[in-house]
Amino acid sequence: MPSARAGLLEIGQYIALDNPVRAITFIDEITQSIEKTLSIFPFSGKLVEGLEFDEQIRVWPYENYNSYYLVKEVQQIVEILFVFNASRNIKNLIADL
Repeated sequence: MPSARAGLLEIGQYIALDNPVRAITFIDEITQSIEKTLSIFPFSGKLVEGLEFDEQIRVWPYENYNSYYLVKEVQQIVEILFVFNASRNIKNLIADL
């Protein structure tokens, strides 16, 4: 199963092929964007339609990347599920879940 951590690692490794320093700063930027916005406005991401999950998955974009997440209201947390390049098809990537 893909995970947010694995997705960030993959993104960082790809960017590091050309610019290792930028890979680190870019991953920091994505992480900060998620933390700053979703910690205050957890429902600001668009609902993802067409996925067969019991819970409503939302998406938060940052540049050419999307972070998919759940809002766990009872626990008062946001759970980041996956981080992928926005051009990739989320349905294909998580088909085995």
